[in-house]
Amino acid sequence: MKDTSTVFSPIARPSAQESYLRTRRKLLLSYADERVSRLSVRLVLYTLGCSIGYYAVDFLPALLSYIILLTGDAIDCLVLRTVVRREALVGSLKRGQRWATSTSALQGLTVVAGVSVYYFKLGDTANILFVIGALGLGAVNAAIVLPKNPAAAFTRLTFYIMAPFLYVGLQALWSNSWTPFVMMDVAGTMLVFCMLYMFLAFTKSGLSNFRITQDLERQKAEMKAMYARMDRDRTELQQLSLVARNANDSVIITDRERRIVWVNDAFTRVTGFSFAEAKGTIIADLLTGADQALKAINTIDLAVEAGQPFRGEVQNVTRDGRKIWLDVNLFPIRGADGEPEFFVSIERDVTESRKLAVQMGQARQAAEEGARAKAEFLANMSHEIRTPLTGVIGMADLLSETNLDEEQGRYTDTIRGSSQALMAIINDILDLSKLDAGRMELHPVSFAPRTCVQETLDLLTPAARSKGLELCFEMEGNAPEFVKADDGRLRQVITNIVGNAIKFTEEGGVYLKLSHEADSQGSRLVCEVADTGIGISEENQAHIFDHFTQAEAATTRKFGGTGLGLSISKHILDVMGGSISVESKEGAGATFRMAFPYEEAERPAELPGGGDEAPKTLAAGLRVLVAEDKKTNRFLLKKYLADQPIELAFAKDGVEAVEQVQSFAPDLVFMDMSMPRMSGIEATHAIRELNIVQPSIVALTAHAFDEEMQACLDAGMDDFLTKPIRKAVLLEWMLRFQAQLLDEGTAKSDVPPIEGAA
Repeated sequence: MKDTSTVFSPIARPSAQESYLRTRRKLLLSYADERVSRLSVRLVLYTLGCSIGYYAVDFLPALLSYIILLTGDAIDCLVLRTVVRREALVGSLKRGQRWATSTSALQGLTVVAGVSVYYFKLGDTANILFVIGALGLGAVNAAIVLPKNPAAAFTRLTFYIMAPFLYVGLQALWSNSWTPFVMMDVAGTMLVFCMLYMFLAFTKSGLSNFRITQDLERQKAEMKAMYARMDRDRTELQQLSLVARNANDSVIITDRERRIVWVNDAFTRVTGFSFAEAKGTIIADLLTGADQALKAINTIDLAVEAGQPFRGEVQNVTRDGRKIWLDVNLFPIRGADGEPEFFVSIERDVTESRKLAVQMGQARQAAEEGARAKAEFLANMSHEIRTPLTGVIGMADLLSETNLDEEQGRYTDTIRGSSQALMAIINDILDLSKLDAGRMELHPVSFAPRTCVQETLDLLTPAARSKGLELCFEMEGNAPEFVKADDGRLRQVITNIVGNAIKFTEEGGVYLKLSHEADSQGSRLVCEVADTGIGISEENQAHIFDHFTQAEAATTRKFGGTGLGLSISKHILDVMGGSISVESKEGAGATFRMAFPYEEAERPAELPGGGDEAPKTLAAGLRVLVAEDKKTNRFLLKKYLADQPIELAFAKDGVEAVEQVQSFAPDLVFMDMSMPRMSGIEATHAIRELNIVQPSIVALTAHAFDEEMQACLDAGMDDFLTKPIRKAVLLEWMLRFQAQLLDEGTAKSDVPPIEGAA
């Protein structure tokens, strides 16, 4: 259920201090506004009073009194309108109140000063009743604002009350006697006291009424807010009730003893129990039926006893006896004392989801088993095909070295070409399997890009020449001289792309350009291969890198191929962190752009015995044992090494290989992996346990997966060569091995693999 706490959040109530400050600010602003708005009324009173004073005294005293009154009231109104309002709204309320009280005192003093001009001008003849009347008007004016600003009002009233007593006292002091006139003033003063008493009583009553009115207004506002909250709460309860009643999940309310208080319609749909049947029953008894095993599971009861929420999946029994799985989310609703008052449980039927999860697990297991079976099948297929193919390719190579007439040579070349094409297909399928399984590993080395690309193109040059095509290579000056990357994968990608370009080009040529680019992502070799061939239509460019895809079905019939070359190239570049793209128009050739990430590298050290000075034949004295169960392969290796000055021995299986190592004491053992009686791995383990001068052991394997190759090294072998083995590859490896033996202090296992070795 959706959490409604964020949707129906209660309105925050202000604290008592906040309410008090808000009321004071409101009264201060009302006082300021009222004082400013009633300025015109006071001006009329000032004009009337000063006109009477003019007839009683003289023009100049009346004018002076008028100016004093206007000045005090103008300053008061100006400060109230500007400073006091600003402080009350955005500044300090206390500062605003102090400003209002100060200007109120100033205005009160100006009223007293204006009346004093009349009183002291006339002296003994001044009428105290006129003074009292004038000050009484000011007192009434002060009393009007008393509820809104008591401090300002009482400040003025203090001045207005004290002034008559001051005047009477001064008259008595000046006359130095209690004359009837003075007594008359005393009588007037007594009248003032009476008026003052009445005025104070009136003011007190008005202030009390004002406060009562304020309290009533506040209570009215609180009642209105309370009714609004009640209305919102009622609306919220109605909405929550509708949500709970119509929810797809079961909603159950239970008391502290886990007796059902209320359930929604979904509970009835899921369990089959109606509200009438469920109400008042203990939920555990209702939903476990007679199954004692389910009743024994008390995880929810333990959570309820602890007053804690519970989340998990439990099994229940429906009204018709079916067992279902429910995802239960139970939580307590606590009262004011913090103790749980009741519990709400939201339950979802996850029976089908659990069945689906089981099915998915079974499907995943089946897929994994299928993948393992696929890998085993490919490994076996590789071994079974490569083993006879070794004989085909080896015999074709040996046959080509004999004296053949033109027709025989053509037949031999056909056999060699067909066997090489078959080997390419096998390698493509195995590479694709490795890439799909995420098992392809990179082996970066330092090499020269120019040399690597040129050697690759040299292998493809005969195919281009046979079709009368140009094959041109250009390297820009910014390309590095040496880099560190997987040169074998670089050769493979270039071979695929350039080989495709040659295959699909009938006239013109293929042009390769090697350059360099660098940015925040690193450095890359950029290889662009352009051809003048048949091109690729725009609709087919989106699928050209898919498995077993060529542009058209007619293309496959005319040019052949599996459609794996581009797919494998893209996979390899993805693994390397590079990219490949194509630009082409149908009938106007194609340009493939490849980016190969690399690291900076220095010139690699020359291998011992390498270079143009490498010997053409092996040095005399090398003892070599070949452990191979296939007669054809033994024959091939014997023919490959027949003209070399070495001692050569053969073993037909692993057991014989172990015996030959003890009796023949070879320097080098070529060990086939799959042999009867004892495999190559087992034979290697046995040889490594012998207390003899250990020979170097090199695996001859038809398995091309990294796992099998790693197994060779883990068993104690020093290197591995993948079947079918070409004569040139074998001799080159042996030359390097022999040179390594002659280099004192260098371990035999440091001999680097060469192209042709897996």
